[in-house]
Amino acid sequence: MQLRQILPKTANDYWEERAEKVLSHFNYQYPDEIDMYEICWRYGIKIKPLDKLFLDTDIPDGIKACSFPGKKGRRGVIYLSPGLDAIKKKLLLAEEFCHIYAHHISQLHMDNSFIAKTENQAKRMSAYLLMPTRFLEDVYVAAADQMVVISDIADYFVVTEEFARYRLKLIFNRRVDGFATIKNKLGCFEWFE
Repeated sequence: MQLRQILPKTANDYWEERAEKVLSHFNYQYPDEIDMYEICWRYGIKIKPLDKLFLDTDIPDGIKACSFPGKKGRRGVIYLSPGLDAIKKKLLLAEEFCHIYAHHISQLHMDNSFIAKTENQAKRMSAYLLMPTRFLEDVYVAAADQMVVISDIADYFVVTEEFARYRLKLIFNRRVDGFATIKNKLGCFEWFE
């Protein structure tokens, strides 16, 4: 029996299908190869610094990234705050890419419930985009030999621990802080705080 057959899966998640469709155009062999700049470039999405000089509209204070869809196709522009660390930039870029890819609208003048819905969808798709199931299988295999904790998983995917927990919660419907094998049985665990 293959590992893939016994591992939990998300049940036909539409956002996972969309993320896999994007990734199908690339030949990434390892999760650290997933390059959001390359993905954006391939889809015709420009990336610019979030600076009032580049924008034709007012952006609320505290915004670290925003995106504006183009007039046709899945093109557009993503604005990122300068000075972000590489991982934060990658996560924001993935989420903004997902907004352009999936929504084709600007959120600046939408009501809060609509914004919350689209934010949730973009975050979900970005989790599948940056932490695809096929690479999560490698984590499960590694856990057969030694305990794998959330920091190891985050490092493997080059994401934050919080983001890795979010992705694992999509699979297990609860917080997961790592995996271990005891008596030839693979299990996940949560740390007590």
